[in-house]
Formats: sequence, structure tokens, C-alpha cells
Amino acid sequence: MMINDLETNRLIIKKTKKEDTEFCLDMWLDDEMGRYLSDPPRDKVGETYLKWREDVESYNGCYYFVAVSKETGNYIGACSTVPSEDQEHWDIGYSVHKKYWRKGYATEMIRALIDFCYINGGRKITADVAQQNSGSNAVLRKVNFHIEKEGTFKKSGTDIIYDDYTYKLDLE
Repeated sequence: MMINDLETNRLIIKKTKKEDTEFCLDMWLDDEMGRYLSDPPRDKVGETYLKWREDVESYNGCYYFVAVSKETGNYIGACSTVPSEDQEHWDIGYSVHKKYWRKGYATEMIRALIDFCYINGGRKITADVAQQNSGSNAVLRKVNFHIEKEGTFKKSGTDIIYDDYTYKLDLE
């Protein structure tokens, strides 16, 4: 599938390339920014992340994007989406660099992902979020997701287990 850039009022959301991976990994593996992500702490990173860096431009069941400011060209965040085989159910993930927290960028990224999923056949979107991540929970509710179920996930490379919510948005 040909992937065009996604655009919002302030962002260009483009397919992740090798040169973007350092920004993504720095954000995901950071103790503060990656706190509620399933990604491991920086000192526990294994081959999976090195392989991801090399293979990011090849589609392996997940669409990876980076969000860049239209005004400055600075990286703002990253997001991704994984479609089901029938393309009707898509799962999303997103993160915003801490320099840009609480400025509405996550909302813009999620809305762009919703449009991308819908245009490509998505009729149900889900997102898993740690219950303690108040900012992310608020953003999903803001864009009309509702809690479908509760569960847990383990932060890779650690013994940390988070309670989480699976949020759902029906598009039909």
C-alpha cells in the first residue's frame, strides 16, 4: 500500500524512515517518556530494537509514523497502527516527546490515525493504555474512545506490571 503523509493543522505525520529511529527510540526508552509503554528501559534493550531500526522501512504488519512540526520541522512524536487481517480492526499506539506534552499534539496524531484507519477499511479502533497514564486516558476519551475492557501488561525487561484499559472506537 502506498502511504501518503498524513497532515493536521500543525503536523506532518510521515512514514518512519531509518533516520527517524533514533528520535523514536530515545523517546520510547526514556525513563519518563516511556514510563507507561511496554518498551524496556534503555539498559534492557535487546536485538528486537536493533532489528526494528534496520527493518522499519519494510512493512511487517505495523505502520510506523513520526510526527513533525509543520512550522519548525522538529520531531513531535511517533505513532503506529496495526490492522487485522480483514482490515476492519486496527490497533493504535502513540507517544509525544515530553517537550510537547499538554499542547494537543496527541489529539492531532490520534485523529489523523483514525482517518488513516477508516480510509483503509478500519471500522473499529482500539488502544491499550496504562490506567495510571492520566494524560493518555484523557486524550482517548476526548476523541470519543470508550473503555472496552481491563487487563494488564508487563513492561518488557522488567518485573513491572501495569493495569491497563483497552479503549475502543467504533467507526460505523
